[in-house]
Amino acid sequence: MPRTAKRFAPLRSLFAAAMLSALIALPAHAQRIADDAVTLPDLEGGRWGVSVVSLDGEEVFSVVSDQRFAPASTLKIVTTVTAMAKLGDFETGAWPRGTEISIVDSPLSERPTLILRGRGDPSLSATSNCTTNCLQQIADAVVASGLTDIETIDVDDSLFLPPHWPTGWSHEDFRFGFATAISALSVDGGIARARLTPGNRRGRPPDVSWDWSPVFSISTAEAETVSTRQFNLDLIRRPGSKQAFLVGKLPLASPPVHLKFGLDDPSLYAGEVLKAMLETRGVTVHGPVVRSEISYEAERELPEAVVEAVADFALPPPDPVVLLEEVLHESNNFYTEVLLHHISLTEGDRSQMAGIDLMQEVMISAGSADRDFNFADGSGLSVYDRMTPASMTRLLVWASRQPWYATWSDLLSRGGEDGTLQYRFQRLGRADRLRAKTGSLTGVAALAGYFETRDGTPYAFAVFANDSSLSSSRTRARLDELLEAIISELE
Repeated sequence: MPRTAKRFAPLRSLFAAAMLSALIALPAHAQRIADDAVTLPDLEGGRWGVSVVSLDGEEVFSVVSDQRFAPASTLKIVTTVTAMAKLGDFETGAWPRGTEISIVDSPLSERPTLILRGRGDPSLSATSNCTTNCLQQIADAVVASGLTDIETIDVDDSLFLPPHWPTGWSHEDFRFGFATAISALSVDGGIARARLTPGNRRGRPPDVSWDWSPVFSISTAEAETVSTRQFNLDLIRRPGSKQAFLVGKLPLASPPVHLKFGLDDPSLYAGEVLKAMLETRGVTVHGPVVRSEISYEAERELPEAVVEAVADFALPPPDPVVLLEEVLHESNNFYTEVLLHHISLTEGDRSQMAGIDLMQEVMISAGSADRDFNFADGSGLSVYDRMTPASMTRLLVWASRQPWYATWSDLLSRGGEDGTLQYRFQRLGRADRLRAKTGSLTGVAALAGYFETRDGTPYAFAVFANDSSLSSSRTRARLDELLEAIISELE
């Protein structure tokens, strides 16, 4: 069950008192682990960066902690800490608003135009089991207004300024759901879903069906259904292309394969899905789905038309705790980059750059220098992201002293219990002994967060493994081995 902001409010004062007690209990000088007490597992060509500090900021173990590494998705710690520091409280702060519609006169027809306006809610959904923040609710509101004919659907995603893909994202990532284009208007996290099923007999190509409107055509001429258990499929598609090619083999006995595709234009896709929903409800949309002209204004500041827009119907704002949980618990890149844009908007800036500048300001406030980091996005997917392990632990110590720490840190995955750490660190016993954010890229494994020793003493840590020639699973296993050895030495 998703956590809510209200759940954490009464716990903040109790947690602050507990943390104060823990800090008082720390020794004047934390026990440092001898350099030769912990053996670094072999990364076969890779390198380790490690920083472990007590929550009074004293270093207890380090390995080249002042050198820069690719942090992968542990960078989401920086983004969410900045969000907590800059967006304000959950009730009146600058967190995302709900998606809106406006019904306006069309200059070309007697039929009205429907404007679907994105307010940067990444949780808007069109799934059949959706219960809140649903595109179906917007379709129902249109029907309730009495409209039976609409000239066109005009999508307005002007709240965010392009580029839609952050600098340093690889074209190899664009075809998958974890690297979809960033937009202020999206549905289902900016991804399209399709289902792949075997052909009705051996040698036939697989069948492809979409949940809603197809976003590109998929040629299956180079794919075939086979009677063996061999499963070997790949999708080949260039960014922006309207055609993809499915290549390989799918077993005849295979269950349906559910596919998720990143979108080049999430806003137009959201409009197409709304159009399909309206037509199933008896509302005729005579024209195409188009983009509002205001979306092409290049100014970084918000246009007055966006600020002053009046809605005929608006969905409620998404729960900030649910958004943060999706970022920290599920490591959702799309949600993270949307959140980064909202951080930018606190400066009245529609680009992502203001948000990155604010992330850097927070890092400096936590005690790091400019040379300790370089950020190109908020999610850690960019090949240009770098930070030192020590700069990460400085931030974690700084965060532990903030009034919102209890809410934020509770959304980190717990070792052996949930999120991306569900099956890791199970030997530590109590699940809340380790709360952290994972990170993984080709050749990179990372982990950063907090752990407690058996006597309850808290520590902040960052462990980065870069340039590993091992498989991702083996690199993660060696990272876990190293961290467990460090924890053991402190007990």
